[in-house]
Amino acid sequence: MTSPDERKSFWERHEFKFYRYGHVYALIYGQVVIDYVPQRALKRGFKVLLITYGHLFSMLLIVVLPGYFCYHFRTLTDTLDRRLQLLFYVSFANTAIKYATVIVTYVANTVHFEAINQRCTMQRTHLEFEFQNAPQEPKRPFEFFMYFKFCLINLMMMIQVCGIFAQYGEGGKGSVSQVRVHFAIYAFVLWNYTENMADYCYWINGSVLKYYRQFNLQLGSLRDEMDGLRPGGMLLHHCCELSDRLEELRRRCREIHDLQRESFRMHQFQLIGLMLSTLINNLTNFYTLFHMLAKQSLEEVSYPVVVGSVYATGFYIDTYIVTLTNEHIKLELEAVALTMRRFAEPREMDERLTREIEHLSLELLNYQPPMLCGLLHLDRRLVYLIAVTAFSYFITLVQFDLYLRKKS
Repeated sequence: MTSPDERKSFWERHEFKFYRYGHVYALIYGQVVIDYVPQRALKRGFKVLLITYGHLFSMLLIVVLPGYFCYHFRTLTDTLDRRLQLLFYVSFANTAIKYATVIVTYVANTVHFEAINQRCTMQRTHLEFEFQNAPQEPKRPFEFFMYFKFCLINLMMMIQVCGIFAQYGEGGKGSVSQVRVHFAIYAFVLWNYTENMADYCYWINGSVLKYYRQFNLQLGSLRDEMDGLRPGGMLLHHCCELSDRLEELRRRCREIHDLQRESFRMHQFQLIGLMLSTLINNLTNFYTLFHMLAKQSLEEVSYPVVVGSVYATGFYIDTYIVTLTNEHIKLELEAVALTMRRFAEPREMDERLTREIEHLSLELLNYQPPMLCGLLHLDRRLVYLIAVTAFSYFITLVQFDLYLRKKS
């Protein structure tokens, strides 16, 4: 016979190792608040030390290093090739958006430190316990996308590190080359700083989607039991039991909705920054690839072009699956509402059961997908809009590039 551990999936056996890895990696960047599943409380002195390190590291990124790069701005963009200089300006704008997102992330993490712990991390842990005995089918898509996101982020990290080493190897020993390598490392650190929080938001939303799917399956099971009610002496007793379970499900649904709403409320400015960063990053990736291809024939595609293409594709997929999760949450809420409409009315009117059905139906009507800063829905339409906008600006940059090529 197989043991219980052998019946568990790979994710279930190693889930806490993934979470511990994410927590340690976030600590390196001073983000103590990112603790996916707290397994043991940190000692007070050690926690104060980590928080102090986080503030100092953030101040280094936000205050000290920007002053250094602003001082060397001419060095960063100095070149005789005007087309290459345009590429430098675009890359600098990309890093500036990342920098602004880091500031917003730091402020939000500082202001909402306790709220993120209590209303997101601990609330998610509570819901995980609540749905421990729920249907397990929705866990498989959740696990797959966690694997996929983990592999994708690490692949993009390796590509950026390889790019930094390639830039270091191709450059000379002059101050220009050193400053540009330092700037590439700085941009990489900024990306990791914001990506840590983005991964945390994705994990919360992925968990919300999983809970809604489990909730819908539980609701469907309860509806089947309700359809099977037959007139008899035990009918009122069964209706009372179903009312208790429906009330419990209504409470869980409210907690799931509150988890998503609180997560969006506390991270909405960071997510707006990440969307802007995605827009500029797509533009930068498009133009960087164009700039490299313009200097060679299509028959001799170089290694940097291939690496740049992989990174650009990975970055877009990363943004797409984040918004796809929110799209699926919206669809799952519609499926829950459809399940509620299929509830049969008891053959003998039970006032409490009818009232619970009405209350849950009314609550679901008020569960609208949260908006970023009251402006945008984080769904696939936003990703398409970002792609189209980035491509439009890319065409403008190509026109500038062609103009500069004629002048040179």
